[in-house]
Amino acid sequence: MNVQNVLLVLRPMPGVAYTTGSRTHKEIHFSVNHIQKSAARAKAEILGVLTHEMVHCFQYNAKGTCPGGLIEGIADWVRLNSGLAPPLWKRGKGNKWDGGYDTTAFFLAWIEEQCGKGTIYQLNAAMNDRPYLESLFQDLTGSSVHELWRLYKLDAASETS
Repeated sequence: MNVQNVLLVLRPMPGVAYTTGSRTHKEIHFSVNHIQKSAARAKAEILGVLTHEMVHCFQYNAKGTCPGGLIEGIADWVRLNSGLAPPLWKRGKGNKWDGGYDTTAFFLAWIEEQCGKGTIYQLNAAMNDRPYLESLFQDLTGSSVHELWRLYKLDAASETS
């Protein structure tokens, strides 16, 4: 990535935030409506959303072929690891590994715990210059993404029982 600058745009809009731009110039559009709705924990939410969106400025997307849920999950994985997860996020929820956002973030955190620090960094790096293949998980961890998801769900269920 050759990002040279990131422009932050605060404006009224539906939703929370999004990132757009070219390889060198990015824009993060952040909803002031969302900030106002999050007034009780505004600082933490602003930092969390900006962390998530900054990840999008620098992460790889397998030449546009990466599942959107994995893209969003990696961004929220960074947010989670930065201690900026909102209180409503819960480990183990969701029915699909690539459900995105916090569902995928907690799954990626579990993979990192099981397979070692740097695994998700390597996953992102592997999506730099080639199309996405689910076999990336097998290559990095020795297990298919579906087997990893099954084991994660079992582990998460055992924590709540």
